[in-house]
Amino acid sequence: MDITLISKSFQTNTNGLGSYSKNLHESIKNNRNLNIRQISQNNTLIKLGQPATLFFSFVEIPLKMRNSDIYHALSPMESFYLDPKKSVVTILDFIPLFENTEETDKFKNFTKFFYEKAVKKSIKFEKIITISEETSNDLKSHYNVDDEKIHSIRLAIDRKYHPKNIKNDIFTIGTVSGLGSRKRIDILIKSFLDADIENSRLLIGGKGHMLDELKKLANNDPRILFLGFISDEDMVDFYNSLDVFVFPTIMEGYGMPIVEAMACGKPVITLEDAYIPHDIKKRTHISSKNNLANVLKEKNFDCDIKSNLKFSKEFSLENMGYDLIKVYEEML
Repeated sequence: MDITLISKSFQTNTNGLGSYSKNLHESIKNNRNLNIRQISQNNTLIKLGQPATLFFSFVEIPLKMRNSDIYHALSPMESFYLDPKKSVVTILDFIPLFENTEETDKFKNFTKFFYEKAVKKSIKFEKIITISEETSNDLKSHYNVDDEKIHSIRLAIDRKYHPKNIKNDIFTIGTVSGLGSRKRIDILIKSFLDADIENSRLLIGGKGHMLDELKKLANNDPRILFLGFISDEDMVDFYNSLDVFVFPTIMEGYGMPIVEAMACGKPVITLEDAYIPHDIKKRTHISSKNNLANVLKEKNFDCDIKSNLKFSKEFSLENMGYDLIKVYEEML
């Protein structure tokens, strides 16, 4: 079976789509019945932001297309030139349609426009893969997609995530994400400063356009450390260095850092107004924005660490690959 996987990136150092695409490929690459080809933006001529996305979608993909039994667009933006009868699409979420336009990116409105067009094109595909029941329900309710076309398949996390039982001499709070407005790292910084916990520190991993603004908010407090991009090799040690992981985002397709932190045996805090799939959010300590400082100060997190550790094992490459291949086989 010839499978063509199409994604902007198969690298984890780009964004959530890059991590998803890399793990999807990892989950099926050793199947002897599959001949897998990748089309990606990794070697594109245009490297920066939304212009590169549009160039890839409308110029590179049609130039790189070859005959295949099945085409798998790993987001709707890769769907424009695919034959619906031979294609499957993954729809991770509808965040591009709902998040606020960033003033730093004048192409964001173009992306929203084309993403909507891409969704309407891709829902005609033979199969649709989602990563949460929430996205599946949105497809049924807002786009009238038949339930039988939709397959909800859990994401996978790397096998390397596991508890190391590191003992801290200092109470360590941490987060990792892109430093954009949707992630709401400013709420965490303000809450940490308000809590003013003795012998504590806040570790912030990630990069993004709000970095300077967040550093200004931190006001050179030596307890707040901006770590920049954290490599794959260092992520396990990062999670294990924490006493609690805080994910203050307003909206996520799923929220894989939550699962990774759970796989390392850490309690996780989310905010009550966050739109995060219920099956993962219910396993976190849910706090209001106004009460986050008190939650951090009290250090009493309502999380079942043992149950969450078991739950995280459901996000395996083996499970993901098995479910994907079943979808592919149904298309032939």
